Amino acid sequence: MRWLKEGSIFKLEVNVAPFGSTGIKVFMTHGGDLIVHAGHDEQMENDGHISRRFEGRIAIPMGVDANSIESSLSPDGILTIVAQETANKYERIIPVFPADPHRHLSDHPHYVSPGGP
Repeated sequence: MRWLKEGSIFKLEVNVAPFGSTGIKVFMTHGGDLIVHAGHDEQMENDGHISRRFEGRIAIPMGVDANSIESSLSPDGILTIVAQETANKYERIIPVFPADPHRHLSDHPHYVSPGGP
């Protein structure tokens, strides 16, 4: 699996034809990965039982708007996942405050201690 960039769109295609349309799931992890899971339960095939599973994991590229990720499945079994590039090249701007030698970091209103709140 590999992301392709076409203008401001990131695109990923995965052939999941052997799994049918009902056994496909796409997940996004908290760590910024995209997981494609495809599979089907045991089926009778050529005088035996068979089940298939596929799981692919790929990092979501930097600069992708995670809320824009969408997927579609073509009639021939190609799963296409697309995402928009963010308009802002930074994920979040962090304000910089002037240093005050008489003020401790823990006095800052947004400070969270390493042990938690």
